[in-house]
Amino acid sequence: MRTIKGRNAPTFFVFLVISTVFWFLMALNDEVQHDYKMPLKLAGFPEEMTIISGEHPTINVTVKDKGSALIKYSWGRTPSVTCRYGEFTKLGNDRLVLTQAQLNSALRGVFGAGASIISVRPDSLSLYYTEEPGVPVRVRVDADVHTSPQAVAFGRVTLSEDTVLLYSRAGKRQKVSELVTAPIVLSGLRDTAVVDAVLQVPAGMKAVPSTVKVTIPIEPLVSKSRMVGVEAVNVPRGNHIVTFPSMVEVTYLLPKSMYNSDLSPVKAFVDYAESSSGERSLNVKVAALPQYYRIVEVAPERVEYVLESE
Repeated sequence: MRTIKGRNAPTFFVFLVISTVFWFLMALNDEVQHDYKMPLKLAGFPEEMTIISGEHPTINVTVKDKGSALIKYSWGRTPSVTCRYGEFTKLGNDRLVLTQAQLNSALRGVFGAGASIISVRPDSLSLYYTEEPGVPVRVRVDADVHTSPQAVAFGRVTLSEDTVLLYSRAGKRQKVSELVTAPIVLSGLRDTAVVDAVLQVPAGMKAVPSTVKVTIPIEPLVSKSRMVGVEAVNVPRGNHIVTFPSMVEVTYLLPKSMYNSDLSPVKAFVDYAESSSGERSLNVKVAALPQYYRIVEVAPERVEYVLESE
């Protein structure tokens, strides 16, 4: 700062700031063109009217105006346009139309009279509605769920809404007894899954709500063992079988919540009809078990036997 160049540095920066301000002001005075994706909000509609389609329309607008007029939309603020029920033209018993001229008029109310609306897509808006009450219908889940080898889908699948209201346009009513969710495909699950599922609604209808929350309970599998007596089937009349050992260990996996309350009977047996001459052992089988049992094993897998007369 003691040199001539050093003493000139503050003056240089002062004039740099001044020139920047002037450049910014001149730039704001220039005409610029911007594209906006604007949500169109509906207001003033009768309570008994339900919009079937076009309830949350979005329009793409290209606007040309001075930079100072559009600067308020340059830092994250999205312009929106509100259309009231009285601004729509009613066609027939179930359709409302906002013409191109009406839509452009509403847009000028947002951007100001000095703005030039270069293009609007779509150039008009159609809404389909009904004044008929909603009909309650059941919801069915379409799910294809696969867990990891250490877990199992166990328990009832629950819905945030098991019944929804179905609205339809006049003359389009159909007998719909249930609505099905869009297919839910999940794999490798280790824990309970919660999914927002969209309902598949026939054309010309609307479901309220249009999505439901589906909860699919998943539980880890734990190992459990039991000592079970071996029984015999298909033994010739007047005889009985004695097995060695007389008891086997049955090991299986089951959901963790069922470990202490697992009271399902487990039956191990041998089938004398499978015996062959020269062999004194039979395979041990397990009778039908609950569906939630996994990977059932028996030890030993074969037992020796003696056929005795009664």
